[in-house]
Amino acid sequence: MSKAASFAERWARGNLTRQASQGELAVLNLFLSTCSGDDMEAAKRARRYYQARGAGGMQLWHERQPDDEDILSNCQDVYIVPLRAKSVGGRRLTMIRLPAPTAMDKPLSVKAFISRWLMILDIRLKEDPTPGEEIVFVDVRNLRPSLMKNYYKSSYWKDFARCLKATYPMKFSEVHVINAQRLKFMSLFMLCIGLYPWSRKLITCHSKVGDINQALGLDYFPTDGLPFEYGGKAGAMKDLNDEWTKKLLSNSKWLQAEARRFYKTELKPGPYTKTRHRNAVQLRFSNSSYDMITRTHSCKSLYCNDDFDEGTHGAYRTIKVHTSCKACA
Repeated sequence: MSKAASFAERWARGNLTRQASQGELAVLNLFLSTCSGDDMEAAKRARRYYQARGAGGMQLWHERQPDDEDILSNCQDVYIVPLRAKSVGGRRLTMIRLPAPTAMDKPLSVKAFISRWLMILDIRLKEDPTPGEEIVFVDVRNLRPSLMKNYYKSSYWKDFARCLKATYPMKFSEVHVINAQRLKFMSLFMLCIGLYPWSRKLITCHSKVGDINQALGLDYFPTDGLPFEYGGKAGAMKDLNDEWTKKLLSNSKWLQAEARRFYKTELKPGPYTKTRHRNAVQLRFSNSSYDMITRTHSCKSLYCNDDFDEGTHGAYRTIKVHTSCKACA
């Protein structure tokens, strides 16, 4: 492999046991920009990504059916709308309405919600595999504790949060929870879904936000790309969500094929894999003439051997005892 080869080509040659597709190479190149040009950290993150999508990885990436009844029901319970345009700083924006105004009065399915979000992220990577940070806005104005009943009993949120933080090709730089003025259990909610460790650096809660650009700070998102509900002109959240639902169903076969391909992918042993040397294993069992003994036995052995030079502190140390000592036999 020449030195001019891209990071994706070098990583695929050294880690994959099969030929990488052009789509995979485009996604692999994103890891380098996500890790600020650090080759070693990008290689580790890419390996974690393939391990999470492979056999024994994240269950949410394996057991997903775009046309499943729970997924289709979740499309009406929660709006997930990745916006087409980018901010002035080159960052992507995803709007989430949790729950949607059309949601039924029943507990939301966290498994269906996160599985659907992962599928939408995969489709977005397929359509636009270009570098750029991700910003997420979660509108919780209609959220009630009764709707979050199943969220506290699942580890899906913690797995998903760990995936976004250290595994996914794109970097999630900010998460804004908006319109949370009536939500009294926000800290408990963040703790139970696994996002509480990020709260100081990543997550910002806003009591009330009408204009998204008020929360972005120095960055600016064009109003033409924002939904009507947030001061934009791109359309209503329901219509934009319906477009992504149709896109989810039209990419159903591709999503299932991708899941099978990653599940069957085997990785070569990595340079950071820790292996125990055979000689170290032999040395572990070679000292059979010595025994680890208790404090009482150590006192007896000191008395039998008349080794009083050790002083009173010798009774508190673990010493080596030969089988010839009758008191310790």
